[in-house]
Amino acid sequence: MNILSGTYGFDLLSIFILIISLFFNFGKIPRLISLILWGIVVFRAFSKNTYKRSQELSKFTTFINNILRKFNRQLPYMTNVSLELIPPMFTRLKYTINQKIQYKIVACPNCGQKLRLPRRKGKIIATCKRCHNEFRLRT
Repeated sequence: MNILSGTYGFDLLSIFILIISLFFNFGKIPRLISLILWGIVVFRAFSKNTYKRSQELSKFTTFINNILRKFNRQLPYMTNVSLELIPPMFTRLKYTINQKIQYKIVACPNCGQKLRLPRRKGKIIATCKRCHNEFRLRT
């Protein structure tokens, strides 16, 4: 007998509520808010009213996409999130963190072009690709 058969499961809104609840996990009153948010997530996951939950998800994605549209971004519309899809969502974040560790981003003092320089090389002379200005800096 499968307990989760016919239930809605986890979706993007549930994951968002879980992340928000992690910020309320300190103190007595905020911890109560965190527990209420966890209860909402569990209720949404075990709910048999899938039509209502998908309407909530649709309203959430349109609200977030209206905000993200100002930054030329958009959320993909996903009904349910499987656990295999979560790690690829963080590959971009992992790549950016590794780039920040390995490279230093500096701006050319002459034209403002951003340059990516390797870290831990000491004092180097960098040449701008746009204006060919040479300048010294420490990485």
